[in-house]
Amino acid sequence: ELPKLFLTDSAIDEASTVVAEIEKNLPQCLLKETVILYRTNAQSRAFEEILRRKNIPYQIIGGISFYQRKEIRDLVAYLKFLANPKDDISFQRIINYPKRGLGENTLDKLMAMTIDSEKSLYEICHDDVKDADLGSRAEKSIQKFTEQIDQLMQKKGGLDIAALTQELVDQFHLTEALIEEDPITGENRVENIEEFIGAAHEFAADNAEPTLENFLTEISLYTDMDEYREIEDKLTLMTLHAAKGLEFHSVYMVGLEDGLFPLGRAIENPMELEEERRLFYVGATRAKRNLYISMAAMRNRFGMTDSIPSRFLKELPPALIEVLDLRRFRHHESEVSSSIQAVRKREQSQPKEVHYEYEEEELLRVGRIVQHPAFGRGKVVKAEGSGEGLRLEIYFAGVGVKRILAKYAKLKIVG
Repeated sequence: ELPKLFLTDSAIDEASTVVAEIEKNLPQCLLKETVILYRTNAQSRAFEEILRRKNIPYQIIGGISFYQRKEIRDLVAYLKFLANPKDDISFQRIINYPKRGLGENTLDKLMAMTIDSEKSLYEICHDDVKDADLGSRAEKSIQKFTEQIDQLMQKKGGLDIAALTQELVDQFHLTEALIEEDPITGENRVENIEEFIGAAHEFAADNAEPTLENFLTEISLYTDMDEYREIEDKLTLMTLHAAKGLEFHSVYMVGLEDGLFPLGRAIENPMELEEERRLFYVGATRAKRNLYISMAAMRNRFGMTDSIPSRFLKELPPALIEVLDLRRFRHHESEVSSSIQAVRKREQSQPKEVHYEYEEEELLRVGRIVQHPAFGRGKVVKAEGSGEGLRLEIYFAGVGVKRILAKYAKLKIVG
């Protein structure tokens, strides 16, 4: 069949479109003969949510369900505790994450005090920690933790869910902890955190009462469904790397946007870009009969941003792709249209560099003071690449060093 390219508005629209197409093709194409391929694990979230709402069984190969990933469960535990400070189970999960030097003996003493006093763990830590005989180091660590929690409690009423979650991540340096814990897997786990914040944005936009409690209730529905009964006919979700050597009746290759597929860090490196192109080929050739490709015009990456269609789309022969524009809105119409028109022929010249509003007179360089919408004020300590591939390392006060792809960051130069 002629491959199809779906143009959609957002990540959740992309997921809805793909799942609707899968449903339309049933029962001619069984679920077990179908796969959704993505470049990064974080992309599974939107698809999982749609599949669960529709009660469609699926399996994730080479990974685990989005809401069961440790970094997401830790983050949800923080939010559950903010919603209910008497939730001792969530409190036990977060009190020593990131690590605060609190051992099992410390937690046992605190638990014993809750039994004797009928107070919650948080109340014990907040009011009676000096009576617990924990030692000065543990006592100071707990006091600092409760102070940070108090600050979030005070801000909770004035922030939407996404802003509260971002504040929580920043306050406790959760992303830095993930990188320090394992530099190799840390970046992927940070992407999961960013995807979760994107889910919070979507919930706030799509619900009449976007409270923290309602958000957590919806998440609990997703996690409860992880126990659905085992059946043979289920949809497969996996990364492109995991798909090597496999074949499926129908393949859905999603997220074809520059910075995502190919990854941003590969754009300025010819060898890495060639590896990304090879992965695209691997994905396309997993399909025995039907190949579907999709992209979202907007995606949540450091906040909702316009996407740039993948350069791989520009390399597809015109006679071999059917473009289905399902967008309700037109985001950067000229950019998207020109990129899709470029599907009709391969560009012969090198792509032009992207010019940012601050590039004309004030080039981003080491030493610049910048303002980021989420991390606040920071100083550029390292800059690599240019144009779409401009990568920065910025030190933010109270946050630490963040690695950022400039085109997504919405930076303003302040000094």
